[in-house]
Parts: sequence; structure tokens; C-alpha cells
Amino acid sequence: MRSNPKFLNLVLLNGEPEQKLRAARAAGFEQVEIWRDDVEASTPQLAQELNLGFTNVQVLRDFTGSPDRERLQKREELRQFIQIAQSIGCNTIQAPATTREDCVAERIDEDLRWMASEAARYNMRIMYEPMAWCSVDNTLPLAWERLQRLDQPNIGLVVDLFHICALGGDASQLDGIPADRIYEVQLCDMAEMPPQKRGALSDFARHQRLLPGDGIIEVDRFVDKLKSASYRGPVGIEVFNDGLKAQPPEVAAQQAWRALNRYWP
Repeated sequence: MRSNPKFLNLVLLNGEPEQKLRAARAAGFEQVEIWRDDVEASTPQLAQELNLGFTNVQVLRDFTGSPDRERLQKREELRQFIQIAQSIGCNTIQAPATTREDCVAERIDEDLRWMASEAARYNMRIMYEPMAWCSVDNTLPLAWERLQRLDQPNIGLVVDLFHICALGGDASQLDGIPADRIYEVQLCDMAEMPPQKRGALSDFARHQRLLPGDGIIEVDRFVDKLKSASYRGPVGIEVFNDGLKAQPPEVAAQQAWRALNRYWP
């Protein structure tokens, strides 16, 4: 993998899966984050035709600390994600920290170790993302503390600027995290601080994120930290925005490409 491949999360785009993939590649992106529902039988051949890679397959939700009645189901779901990833030549699955209030917190370490072991059987990696509304590990420092303790070589962090800044964090949260333990960086922006209640925060995040440079996040500070640390992993755009999604996918993808290159040429 070349240094800092540029990706687009397909959540930004409207249209059928093939149209989204073609729009992303035509705009300039080398990779995409693809959602499970966007993977079709034709996806591997189309990706090969376009010379388009996959940053990860999204998204395995609420795996860690799942209650007894759902634990085996979640493990089977991981195996399904592995099969999907293999089918398109992708080696990474995104699995955020849990959002469940009824999670079994004392079992999270055990579940992450099992996940890492199962993924390693297939040469797969896991991206662990601290989301602002998670019930456990909702900040980058908390997630990094856990991953340090577990020391699993195939689990790394997602650095998402929204989740850091939505709770008042800043680029200093990157201090002390080795660059090779960051598996991807998702750039975005926001017009204002979001509401802090979990439901309202989640709703804001899924509809009102902006392209980097269009809001109040000091994107340059994050970029400077990452470059100073010699970060070489994927850098891209993850923006949930109703207005952009309503546009033709080619138009939205081109806007995203220009925004990304303002900060990471």
C-alpha cells in the first residue's frame, strides 16, 4: 500500500452501488469505505476494472460486550463480514466501540481479543472507532488506553475528527499514539458544536457533518500532528450530509475530492 491512499466513505453519495464506485474513482479517490449493503456480486470485477481499492467494510456494530442472548449471533456476524471482505479483496473491517447501555463492560477486553484472533485467522484487521455517543470508549484516549492494554497487532484506531471535536477534544488527543496504531483518518467538519445528549448528538452526526474547511474544526492542526508523526495510512472523507447526498454522486464526489486535497494534497 502506498503512503496515505485517499478514500471516500460512500455514505456521502446517492445512487446505486456501481454509480457510487464509478463516481468516487472518477473524482480521484483510490479507495472507498464500502458499506455492507453496497457490496454486490459485481463489486469485485468492477473494482478491478476501476483500479479501486477498499479501505474497509462497514460496519460491525455493538460487537463488544454484547449480552449473552446476542453474543453468538455477533460472532457469526463477524464471520459474515470477513466473508464479505474477502470476496472483494479487502483486509479490514470497521467495528466501533459499543453504543449499548446494557453492554457487559467487563467482557469487552475478552471480546476484542476473540475478535482479533478470529480476524487474524483470515489475515484481517479490525478498525476500532471511538464514537462520541458510545457507552464505553467514546473518546480517542479511552480507546487507545484499551488497545494499548490488549496489545493485539491487528486492531488499530480510527481517527474521526467529528467524534473527537464533538465532545470538545482537539488534536492534542493524538499525542502519544504511534502512527502505525492508527488505521485510518476520517476528515470532516461541523458548523457548530452539536447537542450533547446522545440521541441528538447521533442524529446531528448522521445528517449535518460538513466537508473539511466548511466549519469550525481546526483541521490543519490534526493534519500537522499526523504528518509530524509520519502517519502513512489512509486519509479520507467521511461526511453524512443530507444536502450533499441529494446531489448527483459525481458532483458530491468531486466536492469531497477538492476538500480533501486542500488539507492533504
